[in-house]
Amino acid sequence: MKQAPVGITILRGKTFLVEMANDSYLNIVARSEDELVGKLLFDALPEVQEYVEPILNNVLETGEPFHGDEFEVTLRRLGKTEQCYFNFIYKPLVEPSGEISGIIVVATEVTQQVLSKQKLQRSENQFRNLVTQSQFAKAIFKGKDFVISIANETMLKDLWRRAEKDVVGRKLFDVFPELEQQKFGAALKNVFETGKIYRENEAVAFVDGPDGTRTFYLDYQYAPIFELDGKVGAIMVSANDVTEKVKFRQQISDAADRLSLATDGTKLATWDLNLQTKDIIYSGRLATLFGYDEYKLLTHAELRDHVHPDDRFSIVEKAFEQALKTGSYYYEARVIHPDKSIHWIRTQGKVLYQDNHIPHRMLGTMMDITDRKESELALKTSEGKFRTLADSMPQFVWTGDREGNLNYFNKSVYDYTGLTPAEMHKHLWRHIVHPDDLKENTRLWNISIENGTDFVREHRLRRFDGEFRWKLSRAIPQRNPDGTIMMWVGTSTDIHESKLFIDQLETKVQQRTKELTVANNELIKTNMELAQFAYVASHDLQEPLRKIQTFATRILETELGNLSEKGRDYFNRMQASSARMQQLIVDLLAFSRANAIEKHFEKTDLNEVLKIAQEQLAEVILQKNAVIKSDVLPHQNVIVYQFEQLFTNIIANALKFVRPGERPIIEIKTGQIAGHLIPLSEADSGLNYTYISFSDNGIGFDQQFKDRIFQVFQRLHGRSSYDGTGIGLAICKKIVENHKGLLDAIGKPGIGATFIIYLPEAH
Repeated sequence: MKQAPVGITILRGKTFLVEMANDSYLNIVARSEDELVGKLLFDALPEVQEYVEPILNNVLETGEPFHGDEFEVTLRRLGKTEQCYFNFIYKPLVEPSGEISGIIVVATEVTQQVLSKQKLQRSENQFRNLVTQSQFAKAIFKGKDFVISIANETMLKDLWRRAEKDVVGRKLFDVFPELEQQKFGAALKNVFETGKIYRENEAVAFVDGPDGTRTFYLDYQYAPIFELDGKVGAIMVSANDVTEKVKFRQQISDAADRLSLATDGTKLATWDLNLQTKDIIYSGRLATLFGYDEYKLLTHAELRDHVHPDDRFSIVEKAFEQALKTGSYYYEARVIHPDKSIHWIRTQGKVLYQDNHIPHRMLGTMMDITDRKESELALKTSEGKFRTLADSMPQFVWTGDREGNLNYFNKSVYDYTGLTPAEMHKHLWRHIVHPDDLKENTRLWNISIENGTDFVREHRLRRFDGEFRWKLSRAIPQRNPDGTIMMWVGTSTDIHESKLFIDQLETKVQQRTKELTVANNELIKTNMELAQFAYVASHDLQEPLRKIQTFATRILETELGNLSEKGRDYFNRMQASSARMQQLIVDLLAFSRANAIEKHFEKTDLNEVLKIAQEQLAEVILQKNAVIKSDVLPHQNVIVYQFEQLFTNIIANALKFVRPGERPIIEIKTGQIAGHLIPLSEADSGLNYTYISFSDNGIGFDQQFKDRIFQVFQRLHGRSSYDGTGIGLAICKKIVENHKGLLDAIGKPGIGATFIIYLPEAH
């Protein structure tokens, strides 16, 4: 049982006296055998009483064993409070008489397994949320059969037009057989076999749905998801529907030629063309339209050669042929000047016929429309960009004229409200603002229109399904150079979730504040009890020791001749033991004071603190002929009496652990250091620290014992070699932690040790 791989302990009686605990159990609770065995369970482990005592009492009362799986318990181990998880059994110990005399506990710690499981679950949830909450269409296909595992709302609603229950768990090409015959089937198989990401932009996809086959243009990506063995286990598809963008671009291209016919100008050139001989007569202005001096003579063929190749046959000659049939000649086309610059021209003409209705001449005008063409194209591009941007935004975008009459809503408004443009422009906000918000909404909007100030309002807007959601609406006036308002541009952003979250958070804050008040009162009560204990320890516990020392001294002084050599040795040992006990009580009180809640920080010259520490150790320093060298120490906000204790303990430690025959030399240095350069995981890389180091030439220590020396009652050497209680450095560490600092130790056996105090400069 002692060497069993699981923790075992035996508890006796209703007070749960620890009769036995094996090594595994001692390791679990981070206690030594002396600290646990022979003690009442909740004296040794007070932090578990809240969780364990009701269960133990029930086992004693009912005689029924209790099994705990992944049971959560708060334990204080090695000076730190930890959340731990255990699998355990509480089994009653039944005597032959039938009486339950105790409980045997068998426990195994499963903290790492539970934390790993929780971490894995969080990771899986985060990945699933990444997919389901993405604004882009996303889905995951598992295995070589591409079974649909996850599909977010955008994929289901916008592209597939299917319910989740109709697709999840089924093979992709069973649900959408038409996709396998398109490029997507081959691309998926290639990604699964090669493990390489595949991307394509504006790919055409034909997807069947309840409403028939629809054509989409998609920017999409197939990304492999690898298993632990390195093989592809699934594929995540991300798709962005750019159908509207592609169609809009096509419409822009088609509209460019039509809109170009609407441009006009004033600088005209005239021309007269003989349709039989192709001789042309023109005004001097016409030559300049083709980049020549106005006196340049050009033939009809030479003029045609200056027409842009893309426009000559498709526009100019086609218009010419049409004019011969209809009698009207019109086109807008590009011409290339001799310097290779491109310009736009517009030609209008009329065909003159002979008596037999044979085309004879064509008369017309020509003008440069480059500036107007470029301006029109820029304006169209700007307006197109605005509408494209507005319609691609999830927020509502709307505009109004200078009087505040709303005249434009982006696509998101219509999608949200379910209203047609005609219905929206008829009712405006009155139809969708919550009745409780409408009056104030109207009042604030009228104030903004009247004063020209920004409109900002949180209100509820009705969705197409009747649900009201909170929106933050904001509108700002657009002014011309003289400050006159030309229009209003507004947006509405969904804040529903954050609004509800803030309301819930306020409730939780009030509840937490109440809990903290109760906890604070309990803490004050605990501190008062701790103060009472300190008083008892410092007076009542030390009084018997002083009497033992006094009587032992009197016996040695008055009865020395009547005692044997062995008797005198016993009395000397008794005095030494009582002295160690008294020092142990003093050190425990010091450790208790270091844990005190009341901490009064004062701006203090640490040179004065060092001076006091040296005065307290003056006798030892003189006795050992020690040398203490120190830099000029800084001024710091510290708890003065604690820092006096800190300096005293570290210097006393250096004076104690001295190599035989060696003169102690202690060097104290100070400076600044960045947090990321400190070799301690607790250091804040974003802070700067002030350090104070104490280096000695003593016996040093093996670096593997660095953490052990700061633990209470831990010693690296026997009492016969060096005296002490094993509490001094634990007090030092506690004091530094009270100052939000760090304490490090560096040792080399036979060379010496260095203790470094790091204090954050922001403290």
